[in-house]
Amino acid sequence: MSRKRCFRFAAVASISLMLGCGVGGQSRGVDSSSSMGPDGRTPSQWLENFPAESDYAILIDVLDDAVIKASTTDVYGRPLLPSAWIDAVSDAYLGTDVDEAVLDENFYEEWRLVSIRVSPCAPLGVAPYQDIDTFCWPTVRLVWQPVVEDLRLLWGSYTDFYADDRAIHAIYPLPARQYDGERIEGDLRSTVAAYLKTGDVPEVIPADVRSRFVDQRDSTADWLIDVVQWLRAPEVGAQDYSGIQLRPELMAGGQIASDFTGRLRGFLGELAQSQYLDELTSFSLPEGRLPGSRDSWVFVGFDGNQGNPQLKSLSVISRDSGRELIDIGFSQTVAVALEDPIVEDAIEQGNDELRDSLIISGDDIARMTEEVADPYAFLVPNTSCGSCHRMNNELRFNFHSLSGFEDNGITVSRRVELDVARDIDWTLAR
Repeated sequence: MSRKRCFRFAAVASISLMLGCGVGGQSRGVDSSSSMGPDGRTPSQWLENFPAESDYAILIDVLDDAVIKASTTDVYGRPLLPSAWIDAVSDAYLGTDVDEAVLDENFYEEWRLVSIRVSPCAPLGVAPYQDIDTFCWPTVRLVWQPVVEDLRLLWGSYTDFYADDRAIHAIYPLPARQYDGERIEGDLRSTVAAYLKTGDVPEVIPADVRSRFVDQRDSTADWLIDVVQWLRAPEVGAQDYSGIQLRPELMAGGQIASDFTGRLRGFLGELAQSQYLDELTSFSLPEGRLPGSRDSWVFVGFDGNQGNPQLKSLSVISRDSGRELIDIGFSQTVAVALEDPIVEDAIEQGNDELRDSLIISGDDIARMTEEVADPYAFLVPNTSCGSCHRMNNELRFNFHSLSGFEDNGITVSRRVELDVARDIDWTLAR
């Protein structure tokens, strides 16, 4: 794409103004080290080995001090993870196996950011046949988790850091931007998503809407890609960003880690403002910190509702027709080799397409993971929450996808690996 790098200097310069300054030049919760702007290393081409896996999947250590706390603020001084969101999640679990465990076992101060997924092209549709490489939108996903320090485990030993068996995923589509970062009025992303939500083929979208949508998607994606490139530290080797692993700046420590943290705060402060929230999801183990014996995990989901999350029903959508295969309700309860009773009942009644869309047993994990994890074969709406979280090739009672499991560090699922690979390919093909 000939315009790909022509706008880089203007794009990065605009970030300095948006993230480093507020109204009247006043700083808005972002320290000086996080101010985005040209720093003498803005190239006319991609940086070496960019994008790599650690650019689009940013892992933050759960076995060390918090880097980004729930109380860390956006550019307007509002917490990135408001306590009201945690309260809403806790309320959604009442009456389930989890019940009051979220608030009983964790303080607000224990919630921290553990990973970030950056996607320049997150699919907007409900099924793979809806041309996911065209009808997609730049999106950022934050994964929050409570990490308890100096915890004495039930069997008597102590651990410095213990990632509790629950998490919150917050999803933020970017507001449309021009290549230089200036906002674009209107919301073509929502317009296109509304067409696709019905399961219709993309051809039903009017040609003029399609054309304007693609233009806005491209300019917004290019701006995001520039910002992601800006997050890199010049002191870190280009090959160190290969693979999904702890972010190399944080592993380097010292000033490199400190400077990266400042840039990351600026990035989040601009892109993860509460009014941009599109979707919130969560899962949790019941109280007790005994996943092997409790053998129960509950999933809930919310519409973003402009920063006021509203509980929504969970469902599975056919990847072939776009029709709803099942409405599970406001929560889904699973075990190591069991689906929610509502799902199990539907399968027993002959819903074969639903059964073929789910990973439940150990045999399913071995047989189906590669297909269900493939974004060109299954989108997230085409399987259950439990199925997505079983694809981590780890302990069967580890349901983490991009978050920490007890004192074992962050688990990365096969779905995350293939989604990141698709995002890299999409970027390089532009």
